[in-house]
Amino acid sequence: MLEILIFSFLVTFLYTPYGLLFQKGTNLRSFSLQLIFGLIVMSFFALLLNFFISLNQILNSFFLLLSLLIIIKFKHIYLSKKYFIFCLFSSLIIFLLVTNSNVYRPDAGLYHLPYINILNEEKIILGISNLHFRFGHISILQYLSAITNNLLFKENGIIFSSALVASSVIINFLSHLNKNIKIRNYDFHFLLILSLLIFIFYKINRYSEYGNDAPAHLMMFILVSEIIKNFRNVKMDHVSNYFLLSIFIIMNKIILLISIIFPLVLFLNKKLKIYFFNKKNFFIIIFLLLWGFKNILTSGCLLFPIKSTCINSLLWSNEIKAQKVSIQNEAWAKGWPDYKKEENEVSQLNYSKNFFWLKTWSKNHLLKILKISVPYLLFLIILLLIVRSNSNKSKLQIHIRLLMLISFIGSLMWFYKVPVFRYGYSYLIIFISLGFAFAGSFIKFKENSDKIFRLIICALLLVFVFKNFNRIIFEDKKYYNYPWPKFYSYDDDNKIKELNFKIINGKKIYFSNNEYCMYSYAPCGHINERFNIKILKNYSIIYMLSD
Repeated sequence: MLEILIFSFLVTFLYTPYGLLFQKGTNLRSFSLQLIFGLIVMSFFALLLNFFISLNQILNSFFLLLSLLIIIKFKHIYLSKKYFIFCLFSSLIIFLLVTNSNVYRPDAGLYHLPYINILNEEKIILGISNLHFRFGHISILQYLSAITNNLLFKENGIIFSSALVASSVIINFLSHLNKNIKIRNYDFHFLLILSLLIFIFYKINRYSEYGNDAPAHLMMFILVSEIIKNFRNVKMDHVSNYFLLSIFIIMNKIILLISIIFPLVLFLNKKLKIYFFNKKNFFIIIFLLLWGFKNILTSGCLLFPIKSTCINSLLWSNEIKAQKVSIQNEAWAKGWPDYKKEENEVSQLNYSKNFFWLKTWSKNHLLKILKISVPYLLFLIILLLIVRSNSNKSKLQIHIRLLMLISFIGSLMWFYKVPVFRYGYSYLIIFISLGFAFAGSFIKFKENSDKIFRLIICALLLVFVFKNFNRIIFEDKKYYNYPWPKFYSYDDDNKIKELNFKIINGKKIYFSNNEYCMYSYAPCGHINERFNIKILKNYSIIYMLSD
């Protein structure tokens, strides 16, 4: 456990400096934003380098050395007491999240961990989606996880990415709330952050709940928070940062595509001096081009599994498979497994049309959404009633209206296409939180509201600590690689099991009978597909065989 705590401190200490270009400052909030942008920069390098080489431990260790050089150059920042405190807080949060945890199941075992393993052992494989269709719409988070596997952290480093995002967001919000409570400034931004933090501690307070979803949603919370915070004093530099953040969110979760619209609200500020040609915007363009190129190489499609974006002339492209996956994904999100259990009268395609799915979806997914969102909403309403002293005059400003409209449109898109709570809940929670903050602007607060807010925050922290400590102390400790998360095997013992394999044109391909490859052997996927492998200039190409 001491090892996890030390490594949690070091991973924060060493990766935060990469974000210095995008966020400056020497307080907890600025350090937390530096960490987020530092993770983005690390992901960019991971993506770029994998076109030419595997993200192996030796290569990844180079970034530790580079970080040390940045720290030495800016030692007045990174060898300061404030930075030490930030790293300490971050390490405690990461420690609580990862110790004796399970990874997100079953998705982690199906494709998150296997893809990370591929990145650690192989340079980019063309047509890797033909080995496992989920490899075609992989998250940038897997690249970040892969590059944290180095000579210092070794394979255990792959578990830090999600926890780093969580720690940065939590510290950012807590520091802002604490600062404003001291001066009794309960403005719109304060109430927004408070409601978002309540949700974080209420719903996503365990590492096993993260997967690829939670980090993207957490960054959506940060994005909206920063837009509101800097709206009146916005600079083009801020706009570039927020566009980069929204791009990174989309690379994590394509359903959050609407996030790209949020930064546009900043252009309502007439004092904003607009210029598009700067190094940050150039970085964003290169990042986008690399991501698009990666998508084409791995799946044959710019946005897999959208058929219209596929390039059929490529050997490894498969429009038919892309269309099939698209239909399957949408049907599954709309409750197809529940419908299939009852009766199977229509195809997946017809099931997803014309709201035919709504009745079946409502019996399961709607109840889950209501079970989570209704208690959260009721708590926020009760909180306002507790702190209310009197009425106040307020006005819903134009940029707030637009943010609410954008989040509402995002919620509708999520509901129409993939209405599973974990896919798009940030749209809904942001909409609720904006509404809560607006409602709070109509009231005058009691004189003792600072005590009430502190009590709530302390209670939230206690719940977070208790739930995770309860797992750390009482759950199973008899597994391989304890107390690190179980990422080698889906079984309780966490030991790597021998997998079956085939050798095709000299390339060894592993496969698991239960589909869960985990972090074991690479490349590993679904062998039930009829594919062949071609080696071209030391690059592997996996392509489907025609019937």
